[in-house]
Amino acid sequence: MQFEEAFFKDKIWQRARLLDYGFKEERGVLRFCQSFMDGHFEARIQVDSNNQASAQIWDLDMDEEYHGFRIQRAVGAFVGEVRERYAEILQHLVQHCTEEETFRSTQGNRLVRYVKEHFQEVPDYPFTKAPDIATLRHATNQKWYGLVTQVPWTALGVVDKAGTVEIINVKVEAGQMKEWLAQEGIYPAYHMSKKTWVSISLDGSLADEALFALVSKSRDLVAPKTTQFSFGPCCWFIPANPKLYDIDTELRSKGMILWTQKPKIKAGDLVCIYMTAPIQAIRYLCRVTEAHILGEEKEFMQLELVRELADDTFPLAQMKELGVKAVRGPRLATPECRAALEKLLEEC
Repeated sequence: MQFEEAFFKDKIWQRARLLDYGFKEERGVLRFCQSFMDGHFEARIQVDSNNQASAQIWDLDMDEEYHGFRIQRAVGAFVGEVRERYAEILQHLVQHCTEEETFRSTQGNRLVRYVKEHFQEVPDYPFTKAPDIATLRHATNQKWYGLVTQVPWTALGVVDKAGTVEIINVKVEAGQMKEWLAQEGIYPAYHMSKKTWVSISLDGSLADEALFALVSKSRDLVAPKTTQFSFGPCCWFIPANPKLYDIDTELRSKGMILWTQKPKIKAGDLVCIYMTAPIQAIRYLCRVTEAHILGEEKEFMQLELVRELADDTFPLAQMKELGVKAVRGPRLATPECRAALEKLLEEC
């Protein structure tokens, strides 16, 4: 395995991020160079139109590619430092410009991107004894609307295909079951109720458009049956990763911040910003002063800081006691959490 493969394997390169990072496009290929080792070497990285990345070290003094670091038996201090500096460049690039492939199938990974873009939800892995099984959950009530796993073709009743296939189980309306099962790529549900669930093979047998529509419908079917979105302010939790985003400086200095618009969140709603690991606590209580602000490529909402909490005021342990076990994406607070947070607001 090449040195770079350890960094690039199963990564999805994000074109917009690459351009922001400093990549330049030349004949459909994005290229980037960064010097290191006091200007004696240069890391040269390129990403082609098929989303495949390659990289090399260029010796600027000799004007040729440097291969010494690839020789496993080369263990001197100098070559070790070259490897280390080069690895740091690749790791930083990957962290800022890629997303990781979640599933084994290419169609499954396209589905992940669709769900993340439209619902700001990502798969989780709730089964310790079956760590490869992933679920998609509705952010407001944490109910499953999709379950992804690998099964033998024979488990779907297919006897003319060997090996395994990645599938997703989704919920459908019982009255439409016969119609769905008549379509290629859709089967009676594996290990779930065959009255209201079906299994879809993620091998491209069912077109992306139909797959995405079924997953979206499944999400609607498990959504809370409530009118809480239609009127009155709601109380939301949204996660923020302190390792990736420095929201403290902007909120503390300006008292406001622009945030990517999340579905269903409207002006007047309370947004509680949950700082993920290692903090794992609600740090900021904000009010949405304006929603659906049009940007060049996406919508934003403006959050106004109402109160900053100490990290031991509303930690994850307390949230769990009040019915919130995790904050993986935007989700509504439980009534118990909302009451406790409103009490904190009254103290302002």
